Amino acid sequence: MSTLMPQKDLAELYGRITREITPQATGVQLHPDTADPAGEIYTVYITFEKGFHMAFSLCAERALFTRAAQFMMQTEEISQQDIEDVAKEYINVLCGHFASQLFQLTKIPARFSVPAFQAGRRTLEGHREDIVLTYSGDQGEHIQLTLHIPLGDAQDGCA
Repeated sequence: MSTLMPQKDLAELYGRITREITPQATGVQLHPDTADPAGEIYTVYITFEKGFHMAFSLCAERALFTRAAQFMMQTEEISQQDIEDVAKEYINVLCGHFASQLFQLTKIPARFSVPAFQAGRRTLEGHREDIVLTYSGDQGEHIQLTLHIPLGDAQDGCA
């Protein structure tokens, strides 16, 4: 990934997009933090299938996903399926904006997989964590976004 663009610049871009999109998409204001999500947490993840060798995971406390679902669906009554659907849509939106910005910078088109969702913290086998951004929501919920690079990938992050 380092020859695609410096890790610092990639982290800055990913963080900026996350901080700009999250309030619009979920109604949650994010602030940099150091505390990992704890308690009842879920992970949603997505892999780039074309254009870049990377994947994203988003691990957050249930409270953050619940607030996001209530905001997006405009109702207080939220099911477990609603939480899963909203988490998948949220990561789709983030990755779409990220892929768009990367295209503007690199002219490399990208396509990513259908998001997957699971209870607990997910580690992506065969990948290393390259960039980890940790935030807290305006009501104290914690979220961690991670950009993963395949292990042993000698390429520059491009397919």
